[in-house]
Amino acid sequence: MQKSPLSIVAIVFGAVALFICPPLFGILGLVFGGIAKYKDEPLAVTGLIVAGAGLAIGMVLGFVVFSSMSTP
Repeated sequence: MQKSPLSIVAIVFGAVALFICPPLFGILGLVFGGIAKYKDEPLAVTGLIVAGAGLAIGMVLGFVVFSSMSTP
């Protein structure tokens, strides 16, 4: 079984980006996913997809939550 630690880190960062600081964790997930893709890890594409989705969805959720909080 081939190990893919960078891909797993990318997936975890992508999942965390849904709820906590999407710009930081989403971009870190994309960076780790890109490095994993460069090293031909088997889960690299999954890591890139999860990190990208976590970044995008987390940003939208953050915008919705904070815009609803600022409305009187």
